[in-house]
Formats: sequence, C-alpha cells, structure tokens
Amino acid sequence: MLKRTYLPSDDRPIAVVIGSGFGGLAAAIRLSHKGYRVKVFEKLDKPGGRAYVHERDGYTFDAGPTIITAPFLLEELWELCGEKLETDVDLRLMDPFYRIRFDDGSHFDYTGDLKRMRDEVAKFSPADLPGYDRFLAEAEKCYQLGFKELSNVAFDSLSDLFEAFPSMVKMKAWESIYTLVARHLKNDKLRQVMSFHPLLIGGNPFSVTAVYSLINSLERKHGVFSAMGGTGSLIKGLVRLLADVGVDVQCNQEVKRI
Repeated sequence: MLKRTYLPSDDRPIAVVIGSGFGGLAAAIRLSHKGYRVKVFEKLDKPGGRAYVHERDGYTFDAGPTIITAPFLLEELWELCGEKLETDVDLRLMDPFYRIRFDDGSHFDYTGDLKRMRDEVAKFSPADLPGYDRFLAEAEKCYQLGFKELSNVAFDSLSDLFEAFPSMVKMKAWESIYTLVARHLKNDKLRQVMSFHPLLIGGNPFSVTAVYSLINSLERKHGVFSAMGGTGSLIKGLVRLLADVGVDVQCNQEVKRI
C-alpha cells in the first residue's frame, strides 16, 4: 500500500479530531481517505478513549467495550486503507453470545440461532413462545427503521428530526425496551434476558428507548465477537492504519478551546 508523506508545502485542508476513541480514530481514517491532512489530539497518555486499556503487574484490563456486534463497520475502515481487518485483529465468534445466570442457579444461553433460542425460551416458559416470536418481529422492525434507515442520519437539522418522526412513532421510541419486552413476554426471567442489552453501555432497561431492541436483530444477523488480546488490539490496529497514511495520534494533548 502506498504510504502518504505530508510535506510542508502540502496545501490540502486540515481536519482536527479531538479524542482517539473508536469514533475519533474512525473519523480520522475517513477524513484521511477523503484527502484531508488529519491531526488527532488525545488528552490521555495513549489512544483508546472509552476503549482505554489499563496495564498493571503484567496484566491488561479493558476499560470499555469487550464485545463486537457489527464487525462489518470495522472491516470497512481497513478496506478504506486497502487492507484486511484480520491483518491486525483476530475476531472470534462467541458461542453462546452470552450466558445469563440467575440467582437460583438456572441460566439462559443467548445465541444467534433461532431454534436454540426458542428451545431456551421454552425451557423457562413454553407459553411465551408466541410472544417471543412477536418480540422478534418488533426487534426486526426497529432494526430496519432504527439501524438501516436512521443510523447514518446526522440529525443536525430540524428537517432531519421531522423526517425521522414517522419512524420513531412506528418503533414506539417513547417506550422503554423493558416495556416493549414485557408486552410480549410474561416470564420475569425472559423479560430480563430480552431487555438486558442496555446494561452493556451503562443504560437502564427501564428507561432506555425500545429502539434499542434492534440489537437483538443486529446480533442474530452479524454475530457477537471478541477480539483476541482484548479491545486494545482494535485500537492498536486503527492507530497503525493511521500511522501508515501519515497521521499520528498526539497524546497528552488536552484541547481546552476551539
């Protein structure tokens, strides 16, 4: 791959990215691909942001996300640089995606396989199988509207908000995900299983919007993965991509004014 070298006479526009989390690094790669000279400033001592990695006594600890639910978005970044994700990161599909344990010793194995999921639901409450199917239909609707249609909308204008309003109504965005799940499932444990995803981002299932049910469909379509070596391996890979196109992440550089 041809590496870019920035010369003092380079007259391309400059883009400044503040923060080197996943969003900042991804933005830097995309801006560089579009022809900008990119500068990335990070106030911490190393890149990562919410995906910062703590090191102590020879051990590493991920401070942020530990699973990947949309690997195709990462693959796209590597492809923009003419490379493959697997060059830097070894992603492993989890099976089951999650094992949810209850205090009575029972557990629910959450997977992307519909038959296995129906078997797990039946293990707790056979009577809830029809309700589970209805919930899946609701989750798919939220995926199509909330992810496929709206995830790339900037929402930086009133017109964006007005245009999205009908979709928000269809998804019952004013409801919580727990309310949505409880409408279709009666068993308390199943209600917990189908509404727990907001906990992964520090959210409350009783207040996070029902739109978040789209994660159910997203995971079944694309899987749940773990990066070998921890989330930090993704950050290292992204930083390496940027270095190869002449972009350095400048750490210990806090931006105080724009």
